[in-house]
Amino acid sequence: MKNITEFIAQLENDKCTYNAWVYAKEGCYKQLNISNTINCYSFLREMIEYHLQIVIEVNTNNKLENYLLLSEINVATHIAFDDKKIIAIAA
Repeated sequence: MKNITEFIAQLENDKCTYNAWVYAKEGCYKQLNISNTINCYSFLREMIEYHLQIVIEVNTNNKLENYLLLSEINVATHIAFDDKKIIAIAA
């Protein structure tokens, strides 16, 4: 687990690309349209102010990793994410 601010700073420093989903309903998430890659990190910082749960799929060295950002407790943690649903959360 990481602090959300540190997590986003690491994404930005590593110049990682990502996809993001926000909670929709009934355990499912909907994907956000992130069209401007120049401001994608500031967009993510802004989204944390409006959404309690954000799923991030990070592309690191052509490997996808999934994280759940929980803004209420300021935590980013590894998850298993499939078919718009969280199927497991790392301890």
